[in-house]
Amino acid sequence: MERVARFGFTATELDRQRQNLLRAYERLVIEDQNRQSDNRADEYVRNFLTDEPLPGAELEQALNQRYLAAITLQEINAIARTWFTDRNRFVVLTAPEKPGLAIPDEKQLAAVIKAAPGNDLKPYVDEVTSAALLDPLPSGGTIVKTTTKGPIGITEWELSNGVKVVLKPTTFREDEIVFRATSPGGTSLASDRDYIPASTATQVLSAGGLGHFSAIDLQKMLTGKVANVSAFIGETEEGLSGGGSRKDLETMFQLIFLRFTQPRADKDAFTVQATRARTALANQSALPEFAFPEALSIILGQNHPRRRIPTAATVDEWNLDKSLAFYKDRFADASDFTFFFVGSFDLATMKPFVERYLGSLPSIHRTETWKDVGVRPPVGVIEKTVEKGIEPKSQTAIVFTGPFEYDPPHRTAIRAMTHILETRLLGILREELGGTYSVNVSANEQKIPRQEYQAAIQFGSDPERTEALVKRMFEEIEKLKAKGPTEKEIQDEKEAMLREFETSSKQNGFLLSQIAAKYQVGEDVAGIWEAPELYKKLDSASIQQAAKAYLNTNNYVKVTLMPEKR
Repeated sequence: MERVARFGFTATELDRQRQNLLRAYERLVIEDQNRQSDNRADEYVRNFLTDEPLPGAELEQALNQRYLAAITLQEINAIARTWFTDRNRFVVLTAPEKPGLAIPDEKQLAAVIKAAPGNDLKPYVDEVTSAALLDPLPSGGTIVKTTTKGPIGITEWELSNGVKVVLKPTTFREDEIVFRATSPGGTSLASDRDYIPASTATQVLSAGGLGHFSAIDLQKMLTGKVANVSAFIGETEEGLSGGGSRKDLETMFQLIFLRFTQPRADKDAFTVQATRARTALANQSALPEFAFPEALSIILGQNHPRRRIPTAATVDEWNLDKSLAFYKDRFADASDFTFFFVGSFDLATMKPFVERYLGSLPSIHRTETWKDVGVRPPVGVIEKTVEKGIEPKSQTAIVFTGPFEYDPPHRTAIRAMTHILETRLLGILREELGGTYSVNVSANEQKIPRQEYQAAIQFGSDPERTEALVKRMFEEIEKLKAKGPTEKEIQDEKEAMLREFETSSKQNGFLLSQIAAKYQVGEDVAGIWEAPELYKKLDSASIQQAAKAYLNTNNYVKVTLMPEKR
């Protein structure tokens, strides 16, 4: 703050911010016809309540182009000097309650702030490079096979290096392209000893930047561009995700190529990141609420080392060299990767970028897949009460687990059942009994590495009422299992699911996740558009059967957080 007040910002900093704002208004005009209704409604409300003008996207862009061009660095720096003064300051310090921790008092804080202007500061140097994001460009490969799924508008390309590409052009947005790339493997291929470096690999490497650019320089390089690509390594897969605009499509592909071939390890950035993580996790662990998810995770994972919730001690196991080595191994072979692209593009535009950048990705054609690391939920009824904190509030979670037949009808049934149960419990526990503000009922099903499910019920309440509310919850579960849902509940759920699908199916992000999921588990991708027919077939018997199958009161975990007894 003192450096800004004394020397101001630089011309290049102002120029980058100007470019970003201009690009944002450019995209506002492009996507004006596709704005969400609630976004427009909010704008009308502000106009009515605060007289905020409604110039329209094109005029708003024109006005901002004019105003931004006229703003000078001197004006920006003059404003900064009026903001950072020694008057009307309010300082807040937060720190954990920890024996031996020296917390500065008001006088000490005031002394530090007062001394800042006397420090020997030098003007900030904004280092800007003119280097290209990627140089030289890769030579590329070729498309060796094309398959079309005409009725659903999907095209599949197989490249000369083994990479598979799935493309679905849409007209939902004027300027949005999203993608996801996946390959089987993930952290399941790391030993338990190296699990922490493997599972934190993308986190610690993202702080280092990419290629020849630090994280800060990369951000500068991408000024005014709409393109982002990030890597992930899950338990059974690794991959990339991101997106971009049509104008910056090549930049997006260059970032994909760099994520594969040139991850950047920065020891200084790693040290800073580890220090911040250690502090944040230490503060988190000191919270009474932390004991609740920790106990739940330990019980559900049966204390498996890969189901530990991170703590400050976990950071001691971070290892930049091991993370880099694991990352490079996971992205060393693109031949088993599948890329999914959805959005406002045509195949002719995509083809040269796919061939040049994806066709040049390294491939060694190894045969591998994920491993089952052996995490299993407990069998039987396990109930645990954790006493932490002094606030008069409790938190309860009941989690049912078991095998699951992973197919669209069963996924639809468990989803409908949990929605109906949540609505019932909200009506009873909150509205009728006034015992809680909210109840959340959710289900998670998976096919890999095993076909299984988790159905969870969570709510907070007054500690003195927890036992009675849990009892009433189980009574409602038994009622649903015995009699099934009412016709009104079924009809309401059908209508809600159909409305949600109608909205979601017109969003590129939703379509991308659905297409990628279908390919991953080997289901017919056309099933995405057949979902409404499944919803219409829902009946009392199927939902009742789901309640019986997935709410087994002889097999669940219950964890309750209660205040410490005085």
